[in-house]
Amino acid sequence: MKQIGLIYRSALLSVSLLLVACMPENGGYVDNAPPADPGPPVYGGQLRVALEGETNNWLPGRGNHVAPAALTVAMALFDPLVRLDHEGQFRPYLAESVTPNESYDQWTVRLRPGVVFHDGTPLDADAIKWNFDNLHKRQGSVTFGSIRDIDRVEVIDELTVVYHLTQTVVPFPDMLTRAVGWPVSPTAVQQYGEEAGLYPVGTGPFKLVSWRRDDRLVLERNEQYWREGLPYLDGITFRPLPDEDARVASLISGDMDAIQTLRQHIVDRLRRMSDIHLYEQLGNSSGSAIFNAQRPPVDDYRVRQALAWAVDPAALVEVLGGRGISPVQTQYFNENSVWYSERVAEAWPQRDQQRARELVQSYVNDPDRSDGLPVGTPISLELMCLPEQSLQDLAQMYQALWNAVGFDVRLRQVEQATQIQSVISGDYMTTCWRTSNEQDPYITLNNDFGPVDIQPLNYTNFTHPLIEEKLAILRTEPEFEIRKAAVEDIMMLLTEQVPNTWTGSTPSAVAAQPRVRNLRDWTFPDGTLGDGMPVAQVSWAQVWMLDDEAWQAEQASQEGDE
Repeated sequence: MKQIGLIYRSALLSVSLLLVACMPENGGYVDNAPPADPGPPVYGGQLRVALEGETNNWLPGRGNHVAPAALTVAMALFDPLVRLDHEGQFRPYLAESVTPNESYDQWTVRLRPGVVFHDGTPLDADAIKWNFDNLHKRQGSVTFGSIRDIDRVEVIDELTVVYHLTQTVVPFPDMLTRAVGWPVSPTAVQQYGEEAGLYPVGTGPFKLVSWRRDDRLVLERNEQYWREGLPYLDGITFRPLPDEDARVASLISGDMDAIQTLRQHIVDRLRRMSDIHLYEQLGNSSGSAIFNAQRPPVDDYRVRQALAWAVDPAALVEVLGGRGISPVQTQYFNENSVWYSERVAEAWPQRDQQRARELVQSYVNDPDRSDGLPVGTPISLELMCLPEQSLQDLAQMYQALWNAVGFDVRLRQVEQATQIQSVISGDYMTTCWRTSNEQDPYITLNNDFGPVDIQPLNYTNFTHPLIEEKLAILRTEPEFEIRKAAVEDIMMLLTEQVPNTWTGSTPSAVAAQPRVRNLRDWTFPDGTLGDGMPVAQVSWAQVWMLDDEAWQAEQASQEGDE
């Protein structure tokens, strides 16, 4: 039997992170990186955090837990069974061990002893099985498609379960890093019934005090937390502030202690503020426009190709304020990733308006065009985007580039909750989006392009036999070079079929008052350094705030050194 740490050391270095110590390439240099040594931890304090949004339901498997705001709150409420370390290696976290059989179709998970949920219910094997059977394996769950390879969970003893898979899945532990691996109290879910999503009860470092939707989520310290000595804070209040400028203003005014952002122009602005600490991390996620491949006219690959050829990603990054911050992206993985392909980068369609016009005319003059309109009728499109100003500027740039090659593009402005629901339900044509994540390519691509009848995370509704063929390789093959070739083949197909465009890699950033410490450098119980804060997802258990006495002492010490 093999432990996961050994399996994935060479095969699945899927996390490719560029940790940015606030060193802009655009000449605007302000060294406001947090101190390399944050000092000794301090207990106490109520942290106030402003986020770009929130979810509609905090129950794993029910709410939208792919958005960065929801992910970072989840890290306060829940603990993943498995997490990634700083080398991209899967390690047990809430679990004590995760071990496959020789064929990788049975995975034994041993839980840590003595862990309880916020309501005192034990985290045991029965709870894990209950979560799987009642939250994730049910039709309608947002996790249903991503766990289609798991047949059942068998209880072996009080702390041990076996996940029985229908087939070999080498990167199975990655499934346990997200919602599928966030156990919640069966007692609480059964108690609250249909309203369980309003009252999340996990094993995380903080537990719910109150939630006023679209206003604030108040959490307090979990005194029964399984990691001795953690958390440091007394509590956290999360507030959704979708307006980026308002969020920055809340930090400057002192109304908030920390803010999250994934906007390039805001990161650039924050880099220039000497009186805050800025934590940055650049991963695989990228801005994009995604197309509903079941909705005419973007159901036709010629239309999607034309939209991609018309785009100048560097110009879009410029509009977003990302010069020197966000490198142009051409695929699911940025240039720092082990999965990145130069061949795909060279093949990606972009910056050729003549090619785009030819494709537009090919569709417009086709008597069998998918939208059913007469030959010669211009192609009408709707682009849905959020009201945040930089995204409206982005939408207008898309509109200008696409109109220039013969499209008739109208813009639709919606709030994030409406956008997400429209995309999930398939009630959209084209929308601004973030695409890709830090997970293994099998998980990422299976989610994004799995069969639409069982994969609710396939927001583009695009599938292809080649993708299924290559996903089978990613699922079964532990050898990295073979897996990488399969990833490249899928990426090359996407350069032809274009279910989405790309702009630039999304910077994940958290800005904080200087007295807030350790927002990025979390560790496993054995001291191994974790993977930081991908998509601005903070591990709140190990964050602390200097109290007035400690803060004044540090200030006095710095003045003395000067």
